[in-house]
Amino acid sequence: MRKLKACVLSLLIAAPVLVSAETPNVNPGQWEYQTTMTMSAGGQAMPARTAKNKDCVRQEDVTDPDLFGGDELKDCTVSGLEQSRSRLRYTLSCPGPDGSPYTMSADLKLQGDSMNGTMKGDMQSPMGPMNMRMELSGKRIGDC
Repeated sequence: MRKLKACVLSLLIAAPVLVSAETPNVNPGQWEYQTTMTMSAGGQAMPARTAKNKDCVRQEDVTDPDLFGGDELKDCTVSGLEQSRSRLRYTLSCPGPDGSPYTMSADLKLQGDSMNGTMKGDMQSPMGPMNMRMELSGKRIGDC
């Protein structure tokens, strides 16, 4: 779950600067995010879960992030990266705790004071294939 949080944070704040010197269309300030996640494992669907959180996005988070940094994502690789000032798409592949791979794909639209997008994750588990889908949205709600 910590890797998932790291992926989400990188999506919401940092990832757009990986390929371009162009500043992503994200205005610094206090942001509120909502995620709705659905999962299925071994053919069994689990109830959707919605969560909200707030985070301060600073100018340096937008212009000079520690993209996919730290120990959580050190063994992961990024592919299929497409980026513009207002859109980001990529796939992140990582080894799971048991060594089996998992893959997360993201598609995010950045609109200055708001954002929305989706993440999809697939991995093998003891119960069989596991699929995760997440709808993300966020909006700037003021200064930090």
